[in-house]
Amino acid sequence: MKKVSLFVRAIGLALLAATGASAQYNPKASYEGPAKLNTWSVSVMGGPTQFFGDLREYDFYPVGKTNADSYSERNSAFVGVAVGKQLSHLFGLQLDGQYGNLVGMKRRLYFSYFRSNYIQTDLTGSVNLKSLLFGINKMKRWKIDAYTGIGVVFFKSTAYELGTGRVRRWTKTNNGDGILREAKYEKDWAIPIGLAVNYELSPRFDLGLDFRFTNVNTDRLDATIGGNSSSYFDGYGTRGQFDNPFERKGESNMDKMGYAALSVTYKLGKNAVKVQKVNGKYDYDTTRGTYHLRWTDPKNLIKPPVILTLEQIDSVAKANRPKDIDPKLLMDTDNDGVSDYFDRQPNTPAGSIVSGAGEAIDFDKYVSAALPGIACAEILTNVTFDTDKNIIKPQFYDMLNKVVELLNKTQCRLQLSGHADRRASDRYNIALSRRRVEAVKNYLVKQGLNDPNRIIIDYFGSFKPIGDNSRAGLTKNRRVELRLVP
Repeated sequence: MKKVSLFVRAIGLALLAATGASAQYNPKASYEGPAKLNTWSVSVMGGPTQFFGDLREYDFYPVGKTNADSYSERNSAFVGVAVGKQLSHLFGLQLDGQYGNLVGMKRRLYFSYFRSNYIQTDLTGSVNLKSLLFGINKMKRWKIDAYTGIGVVFFKSTAYELGTGRVRRWTKTNNGDGILREAKYEKDWAIPIGLAVNYELSPRFDLGLDFRFTNVNTDRLDATIGGNSSSYFDGYGTRGQFDNPFERKGESNMDKMGYAALSVTYKLGKNAVKVQKVNGKYDYDTTRGTYHLRWTDPKNLIKPPVILTLEQIDSVAKANRPKDIDPKLLMDTDNDGVSDYFDRQPNTPAGSIVSGAGEAIDFDKYVSAALPGIACAEILTNVTFDTDKNIIKPQFYDMLNKVVELLNKTQCRLQLSGHADRRASDRYNIALSRRRVEAVKNYLVKQGLNDPNRIIIDYFGSFKPIGDNSRAGLTKNRRVELRLVP
C-alpha cells in the first residue's frame, strides 16, 4: 500500500501545480507576462532653469545680483506636464510639454542681458538604470532613469543693454518691409538629455527629481548670434534683427539650456498597489490588486516552484480524496460478484452462476436454450485460485466449457477481471492477477472460442478485495471474475 500512497501524493502535487499555473497566467495582459500590470502615468513638474550660451557671465555659477553693470541670472523657472507609458520594466516612453523662461547676461563684448519665454514639447525614451545596474531587488523604492529624445522649442527673446535697459536685439522683428516690431516666437529642434530619480511614496504617487540638459539647434535663443558684429549695440537698434532666417549660428556654439525640477507622478490604472514586505522579504500578491510596471518586473510575479514535504502532499491528497464508498456497496457475502446492496439472493451457494441481480440460474439450461445470434443477459461467476497460483482447478472446467458454447452461439461479450490477495507487494500482485486472467482466456481459446476479440480483460492486483484477511477472505480475493454482458 506504500506505493499506492505515493501515487496518490503525486497526483495531488500535480493538481496543485496545475492550479497554481492557471491562477498566474492572464491572456488579456497588456504585455507578455503572467499577470496584468498598470503601465500609464501622468507627471507634473517645475523648477529653476538655466541658460548656457553667449549671454551668460560664467560657465557654471549663475550671477545673483542686479545693478548698474550686472543682471541676475537666477530669476527663471518653468512648469511642465508629462504622460508616460511603460513599455517594459526597463524601458518607457514619455511625451511632455513645458512652459518657462530663461535669463542671462554678459558684460564682456556684449554688455547685455536677455529674457526669453519658451514652450517646449518632447518625446523621450527612458532606461531604468537602477534595475539594469543593481538588479530588481535592490533599492526597491527607488527608480533612476536616464533618458533622451527629440523635441521642438518655441522661443521669444529680447536682449537689453546692461544698466540702461535699452532694447538691443529681439527675435523675428523684420518681415522684410523695414518696419521694426516686437519680438515674436521662433521655433527650432531640441535634443533633451536627462536623469530622473524617483521614490515610490504610495501605490498612486511617486516623488522625483529631474535634471535635464537640452541642446537647441540655434544660436539665437538669447537674441544674440555669438561673435557677430551685429551683436553690438547701436543707436538705431537695426542690427541683430536676424532678417536672414537661415542664420542660425555665429562663431560660438549652439545655445543650450537646462533645469532641475521637482516632479510628482500619478500612476494610472485600476486597483493600484505597491509591493509589501512580509517576513523581511518583498512579496508580490496579485490577489491584492495591480502593480505598476514602473516598479515591478514581471519576473517578480512568477512564483518559484514549491517543494512540498510528504506531510504537505498527504494533506493535499486527503483534501482531494473522494468520499468513502458506502460499505454496503463493497459487501458480497455469497461471493457471486453482485454487491449485497443489489443482490436479490444474497445467500447463493459457493460457485453459483448468477444473473445481474444476484439470482442463481441453471447455467446448463440457459446455454442449451440459447438461440444462435441473440444477445445474452448479464451473467456473473468467479474462478478461484490457490495461493500464488494461476492454474485453473478442474472443478471449473465444465462451467468454462459452457461459457465457450454460449459465446459461440450468441453475441455475448465476456469481461475478465483478475484479482489477488494482499500477501505480496503491489507490483507482484498486479502481475499475478494478470497471469490468472490470461490463464482463463487461454483456456477458453483452447476449448474452441471462435472470436477471442469479444473478451475484455482487466487486472487489479489486491486493490479490489471482496474479503478480509482471514483464511476464507483471502480465498475469495484470489479470483478471476467472469461477467457475460450483452
